[in-house]
Parts: sequence; C-alpha cells; structure tokens
Amino acid sequence: MASSLAPDPLSGTDAATPSSYGVLWSRVEDGFYVANRDGVFLGYLDREADGTYRVFNGRSRQVGEAPDRRQAMAALLAHHDEETTE
Repeated sequence: MASSLAPDPLSGTDAATPSSYGVLWSRVEDGFYVANRDGVFLGYLDREADGTYRVFNGRSRQVGEAPDRRQAMAALLAHHDEETTE
C-alpha cells in the first residue's frame, strides 16, 4: 500500500506541509513504512512491540522515536529537511 501524506479527514487538520509534498509512503508490512521523494529514499519507520515508532534515515541510522505513526512521519521529514539544509 502506498500513499502520499495527505490531510487526515478525522483530525480536521491538514497534515500536509511543504516538506511533505511529493513524499510517497509505502507500507511494506504491518508497522513498517518507507518514504521516498522523487525517487530518493528518505528513510523508514519501524513500530516496536509497545506501539512506539523508531525513525531511521536513508542510511538506516536511528534519528528519533515517536509515540504514533503521524508523529514519526513528521520526525523523519523534519530530519531529512534538516540534513539537506546543513
């Protein structure tokens, strides 16, 4: 299953941000998601047994953790944007 980061109709807020434009999220298996933008691998999310998500960059280095998938997605995009501006 692949999708772009789109507004969450249940939250009433627009989850899409400028850094999320063009990002394709693919669910590889339950709790494991990968992100690509314009053919560039950005990183992945891996859900732990306790439900938290570990966030890894495109070089498989852990760059954060988040309590849910949306926050983990945002953390990965923020990390990628930070790396590209340094």
